[in-house]
Amino acid sequence: MKITAIRIHNLASIVDAEIDFTKAPLKDAGLFAITGDTGAGKSTILDAICLALYAKTARLGNDKGNVIDFNGDTIKLNDPRNLLRRGTGQGHAEVDFVGQDKQLYRARYTISRARSKADGNLKIAEHKLSSLPDESLLVSNKSATSKEVERIIGLNFEQFSRAVLLAQHEFAAFLKATGDERAQLLECLTGTDKFSLIGKRIYERYQEQKNSLALLKASLASYTLLSDEELAAKTNQLTELKQQIEHAKKAAADTERGVNWYQQANSLAQALHQAQQNQQQAHTALAAVAKQSEQAQQAKSALEIKDNRSRFASLTAQNNELNTKLTEFKSIDHTTLIANLANSLAKHSTALQTAKQQQKSAEPLIAKARELDSQLAIYTQTITSTSLQTEKEQTQLTSLQQQLEQSKTTHAEAAKLNAEQQQWLSQHSQLKPLASDWAYFQHSFKQFISATEQLNTTAAQSKQLAVELSKHNEQLAAQNNQVAVSEQAVLNQQTALNQLNQQQSQFNIEQGDAQLKNIDYLKEQRERYKQFSQELKLSTQQQSNLVSELSQSEQQQTALKQNLVTCEQTLKHSENALNQARLRASESVEQLRAQLTPNEPCVVCGATEHPFATNQNQQLNNLIADFESDYTHAKQHYEHAQAQLHQQQTQHALLVAEHTQLNQAIHNAQTKQLEINNTMQSTRSELNNLTAEQLDMRYAQLNEQKAQYFKVQQRQRDLQEQVNQLQNSLKAEQQAQQQLHGQHVDLTHQQTQLSNKHSELSSQLHELTHALSAQFAQSDFWQQLQNNTLDLNELAQRVGQYQQTQSLLEETQKQLDSSEQKIQQLNPLISESAQTLKALTADLAKAQQQHSSTQSERLALFNNEHISADDYQAKLAAHCEQCQAQLTQSQQAHDNAIKQRDEQAITVNNHQQRLQENSQEQTTLTTRYERWFAEFKSQYADASHEQIAILLTLNGDEIKAQLQQHEQLTQALVDANAALKQQQNAHTQHQSSDKPQQTEAELTAQLTTLTEQQNALQQSQLELNTALAQHNQNSKALQTKQQQLATLQQQVEQWHLLNKVLGDATGKTMRNLAQTQTLKILLHYANSHLRTLNKRYELTAIEQSLDIAIVDKDMADEQRSVNTLSGGESFLVSLALALGLASLSSNKVSINSLFIDEGFGTLDSETLSIAMDALDSLQAQGRKVGVISHVSQMTERVATQVHVAKKPGGYSTVSII
Repeated sequence: MKITAIRIHNLASIVDAEIDFTKAPLKDAGLFAITGDTGAGKSTILDAICLALYAKTARLGNDKGNVIDFNGDTIKLNDPRNLLRRGTGQGHAEVDFVGQDKQLYRARYTISRARSKADGNLKIAEHKLSSLPDESLLVSNKSATSKEVERIIGLNFEQFSRAVLLAQHEFAAFLKATGDERAQLLECLTGTDKFSLIGKRIYERYQEQKNSLALLKASLASYTLLSDEELAAKTNQLTELKQQIEHAKKAAADTERGVNWYQQANSLAQALHQAQQNQQQAHTALAAVAKQSEQAQQAKSALEIKDNRSRFASLTAQNNELNTKLTEFKSIDHTTLIANLANSLAKHSTALQTAKQQQKSAEPLIAKARELDSQLAIYTQTITSTSLQTEKEQTQLTSLQQQLEQSKTTHAEAAKLNAEQQQWLSQHSQLKPLASDWAYFQHSFKQFISATEQLNTTAAQSKQLAVELSKHNEQLAAQNNQVAVSEQAVLNQQTALNQLNQQQSQFNIEQGDAQLKNIDYLKEQRERYKQFSQELKLSTQQQSNLVSELSQSEQQQTALKQNLVTCEQTLKHSENALNQARLRASESVEQLRAQLTPNEPCVVCGATEHPFATNQNQQLNNLIADFESDYTHAKQHYEHAQAQLHQQQTQHALLVAEHTQLNQAIHNAQTKQLEINNTMQSTRSELNNLTAEQLDMRYAQLNEQKAQYFKVQQRQRDLQEQVNQLQNSLKAEQQAQQQLHGQHVDLTHQQTQLSNKHSELSSQLHELTHALSAQFAQSDFWQQLQNNTLDLNELAQRVGQYQQTQSLLEETQKQLDSSEQKIQQLNPLISESAQTLKALTADLAKAQQQHSSTQSERLALFNNEHISADDYQAKLAAHCEQCQAQLTQSQQAHDNAIKQRDEQAITVNNHQQRLQENSQEQTTLTTRYERWFAEFKSQYADASHEQIAILLTLNGDEIKAQLQQHEQLTQALVDANAALKQQQNAHTQHQSSDKPQQTEAELTAQLTTLTEQQNALQQSQLELNTALAQHNQNSKALQTKQQQLATLQQQVEQWHLLNKVLGDATGKTMRNLAQTQTLKILLHYANSHLRTLNKRYELTAIEQSLDIAIVDKDMADEQRSVNTLSGGESFLVSLALALGLASLSSNKVSINSLFIDEGFGTLDSETLSIAMDALDSLQAQGRKVGVISHVSQMTERVATQVHVAKKPGGYSTVSII
């Protein structure tokens, strides 16, 4: 796989960029650098490669959050569409590359917004793959494109990110990972997840076999066999049941005929009773409507005068209403009403004038009240202000008096304390010089004491060092001779060990063990495959025979079902024919036929033709006998077909169960063979092509080589132990030599220092003693310090107490002065405050008296009523408005009364005129009605005017309905009489026919009992047949199951052993075992790179684990933990591992492009140069290597650069240098 070109448009900070590896200078450069400032967009180039090929990037692969609203889009934070440059509507990443098939392809990943607008919603990204140079589209579906790219390149995304892109700050992830994490990563990179699947499949297969064994054992318990006695008893019971069933069938048929007779008799009796009820109901209904029918005839005649009576009633109602209104009008006295309203109008006018006069006369009082209210407000404000000043002045006076008392108390206490402090200072006046400059004198005293102590200590140490120095000179000479002897011994043993190491490296023990295990595994799989083939062949043959039997059984079952349906239809047809024949042969039918007359309708069916009118009794009897015989034979055939079907269903169910078991066995065998094939194909090697004899020969050769290897290895270990012991001894002796030499130098130096120090201390002590004695020759504390009877800390406490007492004395004197001054200030203030308080009290009393007199005058204005001037004025105005409203209402009432009087006179005249017109019309209507009534009475003599009124209330539809109902009821009575006569004849004839001796209830109970007995007998027969068939089937199945149990137990033991060694539920055991070998291969690749980067270290796998250690060649091949490496060393080792991972991932894929992102900043200049040499070696291997780094030395060494430059406005440009 080789990348030939990269194109970027509107991704992150890069607007447009094209990197073409087929053009100079990149064409001729195997190693190039991607440079630029931090954040310019260097890593965006690697993101573009991942997007174009796999539609995802490593940087956006860790966030698994939910969809959120981000920058106006509803999107996940790890969505690659976040790389679209803000403010743009479309962007893409495009990569041209050469696949494993040596063909040229172009992958393109496009991000766009709706309508290609910057404010549009994000659309689903497009991922396309085209072939070059014709640019024909191969795949356009997103998921399909990624899979096709993975197929063409030969790497999935995880492998690509390890083999082609070495991501930023991820080198040490594999180095510091745990064993499980390292196994998972190796499995992913190498695509060897089949080993985990094998481990899990071993575990699952063991569980399946274990469960199958448990199920098989449980199923054996479900197979039960009958004893010989039980088998004979059930056979006899089956024979007896068949006889009992035949007897029960005959008894049920006889009983069923008697029940049918009673059922027919009941039907005829019910029909007769129903006919009687119908005749009685028809007669009653006709009698009930007779009176209504007569009334309907009269109402029909009275319809012609209905309009006359309706008009007469309407006129009468109008006249009554007019007379009522005239009476009401006459009862109203308009003259008196108008006079009363005029008097009320005059009264309200007078009241209005009085209210206006009161309002005018109250204006002087209102003005006076407002003047007095202003004075009262002024007086109230004065009283309030004076009261506040009085209270304030009283509070101030009290405070001053309290301060005076407190100052006097403070002055007395300070005077007492001042005297005590002056007395103590005079007693300790010897400390006054020290208290004035205690820091200076304390430092001098400390120097004096320290110099004295150091002088004594130095003399003792100097004497001791002289003795130790003499002893070390002798020990150092002896140790030098011992080191020379040990170095020669180590050199001799190391030469022998190197020869053995060279001999041992010619055989790879890991590969030998792997081949031995593969041979054992291959033999086992071949043997298991052979066993499964035999089982599958046997099961397939049994299944073929069973399928044939099932096919025949299904055909028989279908035929039996069809035969049962046919028999059932024949039985029903025979039964219907028999019942029809018996009905035609009954005596009642014969009597009816005798009464028939040619060309006359039949009373039953109404037909005019009577083909059975002649006597055919003998023919009918013969026909009935034939029908009974057919019915009996049909019933026997039906029961026989039902028994055959039941027996066939039982046998078919047994065959189906056996077929299901065989299918499961075949499926299990095929699954096992497929698993073996898949496993052998996934682990295919040259061993698969060898025969059994060749495998045995190879196995023996490998064992012999392995034994020889272990012998040499044991010699190597013994020699290595000797070398290690000698090296450890040499190291110990060298360390002892260095330690003795260092101690000798230290002792010599210490002796010189002690001599110099002793001279300095003697001079310093003499100077200090002379200076302090000059000042404190007569002081007791100086004599005590020289005699070492006084501690310096105790003297410091005395001086501190003296200084504190001096400070307290000064503060006490200040308190005395302050209290005296304060007392002198407070006396005049108290006198002034008392005089001010007296004046304020007199002003307050005067203001309160003025307010009281003004308040009394104000109340007298409105008869001692507490009301404001505005409220009084509003009260008078409201009274005037009320009088005005009453006057207006009275005027309107007076005008309305006059208007109503005039209108009423007109209305009375109109009503009287309408009364006269209505009376004339009523006279005409009455004359016409009298003529009509005379004619009606001649027809109906008992008619009256009240009856006519009732008839007129009926409408025409009701009258018509009543007349039609009368006609229908009359016809119904005729029909009911004819039907009653016919049912009476039929009932009499049936009662005289063959009547059973038992009652209907006895026959019904007997038939129910017989039917239940027959069903119970048939059920017992079915149970016995099933039990006998199950016995036979179980007897055959148990023999097969016992054989299967023995085979399955052997298989379970084999899988148990295999699962114990390799299997587990997660596949971890098998995975770790396989990846241990993969790790060794990886370390081989990594060490080849590490020898170029750093010759000191070598990586090795800790035995039987996935942990890694480093071999330090500078420390005699000592193994150390990888965590002990420094930062730069960790980077180099991690880089070697990363390159090894790339080689491991690409061991079956040709990879000619490699990109490394950052990580070189921790290296010094020399190591960086080594790393660059290693990258140059990759270039020499045919790879095009791109490095992203900020290290100036590295970028200066690489001539060809892809430079990403920041520009104002948040975008970057890409140029080739």
